[in-house]
Amino acid sequence: MEYNKIIGSNIRYERQLRNMTIEELAEIIGIAPGFLGLIERGQRGTTVKNLCKIAEFFSITVDELLSRDVNGLAEKDKISPLDMKKLTVKNLVDTLSEAEVEFVDATIRQLKKMRKTEFEYNY
Repeated sequence: MEYNKIIGSNIRYERQLRNMTIEELAEIIGIAPGFLGLIERGQRGTTVKNLCKIAEFFSITVDELLSRDVNGLAEKDKISPLDMKKLTVKNLVDTLSEAEVEFVDATIRQLKKMRKTEFEYNY
């Protein structure tokens, strides 16, 4: 069995499910985008440490990265696009510094105020 190909296809599947680029994921886990591309194509293996970082970011187990058949996932096992986006945002926020979290919080609060004001003008 070609474990590098299985692992790579599972990483690619999880990344694409979240509409992320190789560059975005590589930056989050701290490896070069070119190296991540080689991993996804099954041309290179990676360390257990990197597999743990990837699995943690995707909120899955390392075992799922090693053995899951992404092509065989049943429809009931798939997460909705909205839930996937929420999970991705949560995982991205978990990688931010305290100052970055404060900035994101303030930005979201400001957007909500703007949306409320816009709603009041339209009705």
